[in-house]
Amino acid sequence: MLRKILLSGLIFSVCILLAAQTKTAVTSKQAKITDEINLSPADIEVFKEQTKQKVEEFQQYIVTLGNKDEPVEKRNMAEKEALKLFYKGAQMEISFVMADGSIQKINRPMEKYLARLKSLPYTKVIIKFYDIAYISEFTKGPDGKYYSTATIIQEFTGFSNDDIIYTDVTKKDIEIIIDIVEDKFFQEKRWKIFLGDIKATETRTTTASL
Repeated sequence: MLRKILLSGLIFSVCILLAAQTKTAVTSKQAKITDEINLSPADIEVFKEQTKQKVEEFQQYIVTLGNKDEPVEKRNMAEKEALKLFYKGAQMEISFVMADGSIQKINRPMEKYLARLKSLPYTKVIIKFYDIAYISEFTKGPDGKYYSTATIIQEFTGFSNDDIIYTDVTKKDIEIIIDIVEDKFFQEKRWKIFLGDIKATETRTTTASL
């Protein structure tokens, strides 16, 4: 009886050991596969062009959202489509100059920022963008995603009737993320580009706060 118990215990221990080794092997294989997934230089160039397109799309949506002369349906659609450009959880950093000349910054979830932009308390809003100043090189992060930064210049002007209440020029850095996502239509995984957090790195204004 004792021999059977010892034999059973030995078999159980061997099974546990084999299971642990198998799990480790599978994990190592998955990690290796992740490490081997890289974008080629040609792929990177394609994504650089897509970065410009995505940023330009975002700018157009922002202009539409701010323009109170646009139909409500068009502004609502711009809000919806703009959100599709962003990685989940992306935030917008808003900066403005207070009456005493100090700079105040606020972080808002992208969906709240867009909703607020659509309903700003001005009779008229004009938003202009200058050309993308710079797109940094893409680098691969430890999480397997690729990251870059696009820098843009935005000019904002808010009116009360014909009077300018607030105006500023803000330099913004947009995080660019390339990640592998599941394409439900083609039923395969593909690289896709997203906009991430947006940081206000410099703001200049001479009027009251937003």
